[in-house]
Amino acid sequence: MFNFKNKLDYNLQLSLNSNVYKKYRVFVKCKNLFSSVLKKISSMNDALIYPIKPCNLISCNLSKREIIAISEYPEVESIYFDEYLFLCGMSVSNANNYHKLTSKLKFSGKGVTIGIVDSGVYPHIDLTRPNNKIEHFEDVISHKKFPYDDNGHGTALAGIICGSGVSSNNMCTGIAPQSSIVCYKAFDALGKGYASDILFSICQLVDKSDEFNIKVLCLPFEMLSNNHRIFNSFNNIFDYALSKNIIPVVPSGSINNSEFGMMGIALLKNCITVAGMSTVKESKPYTYSSKSLYSKLKKPNFACACDQISTLNSDISYISEKNGVKVYPRNIDAKYKSYSGTSLSVAFVCAICAILFEYDSTLKLDDIISLINLSCSNFKEYDKNLVGSGIINLNRLLEK
Repeated sequence: MFNFKNKLDYNLQLSLNSNVYKKYRVFVKCKNLFSSVLKKISSMNDALIYPIKPCNLISCNLSKREIIAISEYPEVESIYFDEYLFLCGMSVSNANNYHKLTSKLKFSGKGVTIGIVDSGVYPHIDLTRPNNKIEHFEDVISHKKFPYDDNGHGTALAGIICGSGVSSNNMCTGIAPQSSIVCYKAFDALGKGYASDILFSICQLVDKSDEFNIKVLCLPFEMLSNNHRIFNSFNNIFDYALSKNIIPVVPSGSINNSEFGMMGIALLKNCITVAGMSTVKESKPYTYSSKSLYSKLKKPNFACACDQISTLNSDISYISEKNGVKVYPRNIDAKYKSYSGTSLSVAFVCAICAILFEYDSTLKLDDIISLINLSCSNFKEYDKNLVGSGIINLNRLLEK
């Protein structure tokens, strides 16, 4: 019998040797015959979390004995730890100022849906009136049926994308107010989420794209490791999205821009990577917007506002159901809050993509990038590894 350890990640081997856990949350990567390995794991007690077929991955909780047994299958390529990814935004204060476009736009994202993988979405009045913008909600963590957000991050991004502005007399409206969202809650109250939950959520959004007309994926998180296996899995799932002409949008990350800190999914070529700008007093790169090391990579693609952006507030204590019965949200006094982080830039760009898709639903990833590049204000004093093609001039783009 061959040495099964060749298939095990080094850190997983160390943990197994030390008997650290009774169960290990891992990925099983298959070379072929995916269904046969899936059938075997499904037969194990409480082992299967879910399959992620476009990546040939199975997410599961396995004991040491079960890991050794599965590794002996020739169809299995490798087994390695699942790991956390992290959201790239945080609330900073109650909102005092509102974002509002200065021009009357011809397009508003009507008929276009954005898929969001985040901490959830709170049924804020600006998302439910005058019509409900939350087309569908899935909770892959606690499996609740009705929308809620115990962190507030997902709701903040939804407000930037498609908030109606009802609570502010149209002073704080989304960039694409006629668009809608499908939200998968894959991040917990602390803003962290397993790679497996995220990959599964993206896979589900792509699979449901025809049903809800999902054209854009809002993926406002970062990978703070150089795990090449998980990196490759995101590369595969983004390819799967692009095969259905769905555009993944990710942030540059949150590492201080004084160092070359961009890593993980932000470096992938098959997505849009957005950097952050601070526009509070003057336009300058946001301090916690990661910088790329490689000029030939052309990452980030461009930059957008992300500092102290006023958007929707949430009641993070609200849980949408109790004992299977829907619980209705209470009224919140502070309807808006200010957020900062490169994930806010992602929301802006997702809304822009929705408007461009309303204009022409056949646009591809390269078309979207080229159109946005044409609108960018190029500040030569800023490193391209920090701001890409420049800072998006929203009104210049949307007036065309």
